[in-house]
Amino acid sequence: MNLKYHSTVFIDIDGTLVNRAAQIPKSAIEAIKTAQSEGFMIILTTGRMYRSAAKEAARVGIDPTVPVIAFNGAFSAPLNDAGAVIHYEPIAGGLFKELIETLNEFGRKDVTIFCYTPFELFVDCDNNLLKEYSKRTGSDYKILESFASLNESPKILALSDFDAPELLAPLQATVAERFAGRLECVNSFPNYLEITAAGVSKGLAIKKLISKCGIDRSKTYAIGDSYNDIPMFHAVNKSIAMGGSDDAVKKEAACVTRRLEEGGIEYAFKNFILR
Repeated sequence: MNLKYHSTVFIDIDGTLVNRAAQIPKSAIEAIKTAQSEGFMIILTTGRMYRSAAKEAARVGIDPTVPVIAFNGAFSAPLNDAGAVIHYEPIAGGLFKELIETLNEFGRKDVTIFCYTPFELFVDCDNNLLKEYSKRTGSDYKILESFASLNESPKILALSDFDAPELLAPLQATVAERFAGRLECVNSFPNYLEITAAGVSKGLAIKKLISKCGIDRSKTYAIGDSYNDIPMFHAVNKSIAMGGSDDAVKKEAACVTRRLEEGGIEYAFKNFILR
């Protein structure tokens, strides 16, 4: 473990640190700054791609020598050295091709699909939903004629309009049935379906990081707000759900802080971590 730090805090990004308008509360930035100065290593743990997570880390002032966990746990590397990969477990080979074929069975008029390499985002269409995502997360994208030109992806993201999450239901049900035991499906937002290789989760990535980096699990914390954060809660010593989380998410956490817009990050540090 980095000798500057005695404890580690894993923090989700969207809905926990950053709101839908891409804003980070000043109180959250100050809380993270204080925690780092007192020996707490801050590791962003997110469904976002690596580069997008690194941009948010820079906005907050996180130590660039520490790792980031991206793609819902499929990829981890230091913020200042993307090539020094700690963990990478993509959907690959025949499984990836089979999944793409399944997704293509749906007309996808109302569902947009994202594929990735560790450092690039690919789509096979252009629409307003994609533009909103790109603007909010700072992620550039490339348009392909077909995902068949790819061989793997750290995750696949299926998303619908924010006000119509029910449009994902048929696709989600089909993937869950056909790929049971071979893929993981979890919602990071009601209209975001995260698909990763079997066993991949934020929790698994944290466990691997704890092992490889010599982190003391008894001094680990996690803050999150959604269903894909539940495995993260189970991987650390003390878990904290945001006040705006669904009740089912709150029940999986040891503590509940305030909502993001009510200074939830600051409250979590002051009442559950720094004291």
